[in-house]
Amino acid sequence: MVNLSTQDAHKTGSFIFQLGFGWMGVVMLGVGTGMLWNIAPVLGVVIAGGVVFIGFVVGPVLSRLQHHQIAYRASVATLTGQAADVVGGLRVLRGVGGEDQFSRRYRAASADLREAGYGVARADSWVQGLRTSLPLALIAVITWVAARLALGGSISVGELSAAFGMTALVAQHSGAMIGMAQAVIAAQVASRRLTAFFNTRSDIVDEGAGRGAEGPLRDPGSSAVIEPGKLTVVVSAEAKPAEAAMERLARYRESDAEWGGTRLDALALDEVRERVLLLREDYLFAQSLGETLRVDEAKALAAIEAACAGDVHSSLGSSLEGEVTNGGRNLSGGQRQRLRLARALAADAEVLLAVEPTSAVDAHTENLIASRMSAVRKGRTTAVVTASPLWLARADAVVWMVDGKVRAAGTHAELSRQREYRALTSRQES
Repeated sequence: MVNLSTQDAHKTGSFIFQLGFGWMGVVMLGVGTGMLWNIAPVLGVVIAGGVVFIGFVVGPVLSRLQHHQIAYRASVATLTGQAADVVGGLRVLRGVGGEDQFSRRYRAASADLREAGYGVARADSWVQGLRTSLPLALIAVITWVAARLALGGSISVGELSAAFGMTALVAQHSGAMIGMAQAVIAAQVASRRLTAFFNTRSDIVDEGAGRGAEGPLRDPGSSAVIEPGKLTVVVSAEAKPAEAAMERLARYRESDAEWGGTRLDALALDEVRERVLLLREDYLFAQSLGETLRVDEAKALAAIEAACAGDVHSSLGSSLEGEVTNGGRNLSGGQRQRLRLARALAADAEVLLAVEPTSAVDAHTENLIASRMSAVRKGRTTAVVTASPLWLARADAVVWMVDGKVRAAGTHAELSRQREYRALTSRQES
């Protein structure tokens, strides 16, 4: 995104700036050829042929320049992405001993980028050299031909001087034309990247117009049903299949999920987004605590209290003006998770689908969060993907999934009669 908004946008805009100089070069070539033709037809032929020759010589070099620029821009994007990833996951890399391996990969990618940069520099230096030398060679050829004509009496000394001056002017503009060609190539590379980015479309088709759906949320893909007004805990040995089901119910994936018998894709997407909130490992942007929560002070403090995020508030100066850095890097993992939960609670959505909202906190804090959240969301539709007994003790309904499909549904006490379910939840408790 940074490269697109700076280098690529700048190069594309520079083409518009260079376009005027390029068209002026074309006009001056036509005018100069015509004037030299009037002095002596051979001079007009020589200057037109010389410009064509310059094009034949410079063209292949410009093609190589384009090839190297494409490779260079791709390498820059790749390396920038790796740098962003390592900044975000440096603690994890150090924790698992992966720092050295990443350093080796980053050094190799940096070497590839350097070689790509050398390729661009070599091609660009050839273009710059030809841009300067070929017009001078054209002036020399025209001057030599005109001088031979003057010695033979075909043109006067004054016409010789005029031919020299006109050739110098055309040669100057032919250099501008080469510069325009460079700008065109750079703009092509940059505009392709910009076009590819702006052609990116959502995976979700927004063609529905229905509104006001009521009733349970159903996901035929997993057979999961989230009853309205209840706290439903979704238990699964693997979180990914359960998360995928929540994504379908929140319409972050195309599916045949239903809300009260109405397919979600038949509803207006903005209504689904407003009424159904999916809480995952969502990103924290660089902004104040108040801007992160996006509600008034009283509601923000209530959400912080419900999410047991008081230490987040105090660590930021006990003020909603405290700054959360990009990605929440000035907070611990548990603090970031609780801040995301506070943000979700502050939104007060009609339906809240939360995936492992307390996986990074200790048992005491998790118990407090489960208690407070069940009280705050009482009477509202809430689904929590977790196998924690602390949540199951407060659940109105439990959906047990195995391999992405619902094995059974009921209360925690009812499902605990099944040995496999009991083993899964007991392992979490231990």
